[in-house]
Amino acid sequence: MGVIFSLSGCKAVGKSTLLNGIKNELPTMIIREGFRKFDTGFDTNVEEQFYENERCYIRREIEEYKILRQSKKPALLLRGAEDLEFYALHYPKIIGQNWDVESNLKNELAALRKCSSDYILYLDADLKTITQRKNRDATKARKNMSSWLENWQPFIEAYIKANPKTTVLNTNKMSAEEVLAWSLKWISEKL
Repeated sequence: MGVIFSLSGCKAVGKSTLLNGIKNELPTMIIREGFRKFDTGFDTNVEEQFYENERCYIRREIEEYKILRQSKKPALLLRGAEDLEFYALHYPKIIGQNWDVESNLKNELAALRKCSSDYILYLDADLKTITQRKNRDATKARKNMSSWLENWQPFIEAYIKANPKTTVLNTNKMSAEEVLAWSLKWISEKL
């Protein structure tokens, strides 16, 4: 049975940099990057279409989880099932809606919650550090960074940090190489 790790944290905190380092250092580890958006054809600002959209993403997450569990290799997911669950529950609030997501996606959320990561690493940093890293990284536009910091980050950070499977790594005073070394040690201790 494959061990599933997930990596979470604010935009520009260094998740992609860490993921690339782990790819190089642990080439046998299965790496899955992000939510991998796809066009479901649904308008997520319309309640019933939002539920159908989430069902598509949740189904895919469950199927991928089953495959990863059957593998003998460990897997590292950039944003795991926990992040997808948070999105499903939080998105309506962001657009000013009070939809009853828990009731309308009751079965889907119950199935998704069975797909939780074994271990979650949350890369943490203060806003000053995040801003400096964002400004140094010309590879990503991050056009919605301000909106993310206001509408998502405070809530998802609290949500993920409250998960008992989460280890929080404060990266404020760490180089990318130090974060990688720490993370590789953390992974090896869990395997």
